[in-house]
Amino acid sequence: MATLLKHEAEAQDQVSGDGGQTGTAGSVSAPQTPGGGERGGVLGWLDRHVGNFLRGLVRTGEHAGDFVAKLDDVLTGEKDWSVSALAASALGTVGSGVGAVYDGITGENHHWFEEGRGVAGTPVAAPTDPTAASQYSPVVARPHDLPSLMQGVTDSYQVGSAPGSNGDVRITRVDNGTGTPAYVVCIPGTESWNPSAGATGRDLTANLALVAGNPSAAAESVRAAMDQAHIPPGSPVMLVGHSQGGIIAGTLAADHSFVEKYGVTNVLTYGAPIDHLRIDPSVQVLQVQHATDIVPRLDLGGLQTGSTPFPSTQAGVVLDNPGHFWDAATNHSYVEYANSVRDELGANTPEGEILRQYQSSLGRFFVAPGGTVTAVDVPVSRAPQP
Repeated sequence: MATLLKHEAEAQDQVSGDGGQTGTAGSVSAPQTPGGGERGGVLGWLDRHVGNFLRGLVRTGEHAGDFVAKLDDVLTGEKDWSVSALAASALGTVGSGVGAVYDGITGENHHWFEEGRGVAGTPVAAPTDPTAASQYSPVVARPHDLPSLMQGVTDSYQVGSAPGSNGDVRITRVDNGTGTPAYVVCIPGTESWNPSAGATGRDLTANLALVAGNPSAAAESVRAAMDQAHIPPGSPVMLVGHSQGGIIAGTLAADHSFVEKYGVTNVLTYGAPIDHLRIDPSVQVLQVQHATDIVPRLDLGGLQTGSTPFPSTQAGVVLDNPGHFWDAATNHSYVEYANSVRDELGANTPEGEILRQYQSSLGRFFVAPGGTVTAVDVPVSRAPQP
């Protein structure tokens, strides 16, 4: 700090020696304040560097308060928390502290691990005619089995990868003429690993918030997307999610009021850690994992503190790796998960039987002869932060 102040003072002396003029060779322009005006000298430096460092410390204090509150619940016996929730809260605290230092060094607020509000935009009709489809607007998949349900998540990844997009949720409507259409909400996983909480809601910040059991923009934006799609009350709803999308699906389904309001009956996750969640017992859940995919094991099998060390985990199947033991990317790939499920459905194995039994319970979400399938893509994001 002493060195920086010395250089600042020398720069000011140089400007004064030039008669207060700036823009000449060797002179220094006064820095711009966030509001657009000029504020140079020591005060400007303090505002940018020390001010943003202190803002980061406030954010760190909020994370630390959450961790201490959870720890107090455990120590006093007020409430049991999963070990993964405590670990995620602790990581958020440490990450925010590092972010505060980084903000102080750079003189900018990077919003490390600072959650915000999730929002959803106007739904856009997805093409049902293959000739009308494009790279970032894939044709609607007609669901008739588990892999075709998972295809909706793959399509949502594709829509969300469009330039300028911050993410997408595809909501498919299946109408078999019974008078009550069914809806499939497809939720992709993490789309940004940047610790700065920006407009992309499904990011590293959301991962920690979701596992810690805290509100997240990612989950809020899915709820908002369902509102934007105008799903009628009482309609059967199924949530399908990969990776973080699966955590979001499980988190929402653990909220009894959400389950009742939206008529959620089924959840399918793959490559997602959800053992630590207490999903509403009225919801039928199936989670799919590859043998050495590390991501769905980040919940530590639901290990909890207190008198209930291992809660009942959700029903699931573990399938063979599509890649080598150490090939983390392939073993976590949403495309490979769909391929594995498709292969296992035709296999005479216990895992194949579990998949077939779950699939047989999803008739309302599969299109029947003469039925219609439409879908909307709903853009989702984290609202701008101050």
